[in-house]
Amino acid sequence: MNVIVLPMIRPGVDPILAGRLSGKRAFVTALEQFPELTGPAIVLLDFAAVDLATSSYLSEVLVPLRDHLRMRRHPGYAVAANLNEKVREEIEEMLRRSGDAFLTCIADAAGNIADVQLCGQLDEKLMETLKLVSAKRETTAAQLHEETRNVDTVGATAWNNRLVSLASKSLVVEILQGRTKKYRPVLEVA
Repeated sequence: MNVIVLPMIRPGVDPILAGRLSGKRAFVTALEQFPELTGPAIVLLDFAAVDLATSSYLSEVLVPLRDHLRMRRHPGYAVAANLNEKVREEIEEMLRRSGDAFLTCIADAAGNIADVQLCGQLDEKLMETLKLVSAKRETTAAQLHEETRNVDTVGATAWNNRLVSLASKSLVVEILQGRTKKYRPVLEVA
């Protein structure tokens, strides 16, 4: 999958990102500057030059950008990259309040990715599902249902709902093959 690096701040701009209105402007600017995708891609939202980003700013840009990119014809899977401790803390707090999760990583200028982590929270069943998808590398709801039939009493529909929820958070990639949807992790969590 291609990797696109999207700087969250331009050189020479104040390294403190604050306020809802600024976040909304950043969302629009990111969409205006975003290249047309020719296939699915990992989109690294690069916070390398950011000293601080408030949760009010982040709530207007981070999750809306993730959701918008995922719904495109060729989806982009947003990952927050190069977070300092203050920015990570603000993202954690924002995600904790909304019950959401986001992938984070360290990335260099060439888009090489390391230290992938899950920021925020997932409920127990979604976390279990993410671990199963990661272990299998690629799976379907029917396969998860069949393999856990003796342990878990939920049906294939429940597994499908869990996988769709993980895909909506850009934690797994949804691949349509005929009438079957397969899922694989966007990145392997460390």
